[in-house]
Amino acid sequence: MPPPPPIRCALFDIDGTLVSMRGAGPRAMDRAFLSRTGVPDAFRDLPMAGRSDRAIVDSAIERLLARGCAVPCDEAFHREFIARYLVELEAEAAPEGPSVCPGVIATLDVLERRGVALGLGTGNFEGAARIKLERFGLWSRFSFGGFGDATPRRVDVIRNGAREALRRCSAAALEIVVIGDTPADIEAGRAIGARVLAVATGPVPLSELAGLRPDAAFPTLFEALSAGFWTG
Repeated sequence: MPPPPPIRCALFDIDGTLVSMRGAGPRAMDRAFLSRTGVPDAFRDLPMAGRSDRAIVDSAIERLLARGCAVPCDEAFHREFIARYLVELEAEAAPEGPSVCPGVIATLDVLERRGVALGLGTGNFEGAARIKLERFGLWSRFSFGGFGDATPRRVDVIRNGAREALRRCSAAALEIVVIGDTPADIEAGRAIGARVLAVATGPVPLSELAGLRPDAAFPTLFEALSAGFWTG
């Protein structure tokens, strides 16, 4: 079997892969929803890992409607909610607590030196992605991406990032690595025909991620770098 083609693009998830926000996102969503509707704790106990922000908001609204709560669900409300959420997220992200995941800076440095295009494949709204990464001076290191503004489907987020990679650097699917910390990242990367690197810096144990057969799985990006993943 011939060796795989060289890596030309890396699409990174954000939460649990690049940074750990220590719950800033859910807290900001709850505060934004309360501000717009008067309904508290709309996102309590709602699964969020590996999902797009749009899917999370849609699920919260559906759950409330099923409980008989009269909450808006049109596009105007979504726009208003996102605007308020970004304000709340700025405040939640500012204090000490959030951190960069292990090995991130060193990995980005190595990939940049090798000419690998750095993109994002994240379920975050684009504005939220910017806030989270600017908190650590990382936003400027990514020139494009797929985001969770327009679609609830994780695979569409990754597919949008891959389309942008093709447009910007002519990277075909097999020349793209999707990096993430959840089964949804692995499934979405596989669905578009990309390679997948899983890291256990989020909520999912390494054994579970490895069991889903990504191309590689490591405890952190630091171990992936030390093991020569990017040169293999």
